[in-house]
Amino acid sequence: MLRFRGLVLGAVVIAVGLAAWTVLIGPRDPAPLPAAVQPVAIARDYVRSGRNLLAQQRLPEAYTAFQEAVRLAPDLADGYRGLAAAAYDQGAVIEAVGHLERVAELDPTDGRPFRMIGHICADLDKREDAVTALRKALARSLTPAAERETHEELAEQLLKLGEAEAALAQLPEQAKPADDSIRSLAVRAEATWSTSGPDAAIDVLEEAIPHRPAEPQLLSLLGRLRVDRGDYAEAVAPLEEAVRLDRTDLTTLQALATAYQRLDRSADAERVRRERAEVQKALERLTSLTVDADAQPWNAAIREELAAICESLGKRSLAAMWRHAAAEARKITPADLKN
Repeated sequence: MLRFRGLVLGAVVIAVGLAAWTVLIGPRDPAPLPAAVQPVAIARDYVRSGRNLLAQQRLPEAYTAFQEAVRLAPDLADGYRGLAAAAYDQGAVIEAVGHLERVAELDPTDGRPFRMIGHICADLDKREDAVTALRKALARSLTPAAERETHEELAEQLLKLGEAEAALAQLPEQAKPADDSIRSLAVRAEATWSTSGPDAAIDVLEEAIPHRPAEPQLLSLLGRLRVDRGDYAEAVAPLEEAVRLDRTDLTTLQALATAYQRLDRSADAERVRRERAEVQKALERLTSLTVDADAQPWNAAIREELAAICESLGKRSLAAMWRHAAAEARKITPADLKN
């Protein structure tokens, strides 16, 4: 257990009072204690403390607080929720999945743990596992908004598995483009491409894009559809705009290079191919480091390199997250990890 146990314990003592402190230090002959300071109640105070620390992104202290909570109350679902959140924020996503599975076991009505497992599996390109988890989430309780979003997320994963008709079945039939989410619009258009051809898919996008004029995912798809149809000159503008908004999408870069080549713009095509190769190399390094970060949750050097790569790719929010995780990891010493 990390050395921050003492700091967190002090915060909890303030919350539960001196009687709880007696329990925590283990006196030789303790007096009977009221129910309010029994282990489960103390564990809940650790959870509250952990949440406050997590909100401040004090990850080692938060993690220790949640560890104490589940030590005192092994069946306290909120303790494992906190451990999952702290592990995820530190980049230990496989560990987070284990905690989320424990939450799902302890709270069989809550769909949120399986939804988060679905997100993690999708990020790791484990499509079948993501579909299984998202279906389990939908079989449980979710808010109406979360349920709608989970159907969209499931549709996206089904589409990536080549199940276009199953993907469309997850989306509302009569959604208006102005009301549809970006994910839903993109899935609907791409699945329509597979089931009904590029012309029908372009119709979907041309109706939607005026309501979402600066969405690289939709612009990329429109450009790729035009390439597929052979309309190379018309494909260039949406593809160039998509790259301007997000230069890390390999599929968009490939389509733009193809369009340039077909238009006899060989120098532009070669430039984009070089850019694509550089982005692919960076993304491959990012994937490799993410695996290392998961295996070594308190390794600051790995997180600093991840931050630098994310910054170079224009992913500033991810860069900030990894920088903070590195700073938190630097608080941990080798001796802490042995305790």
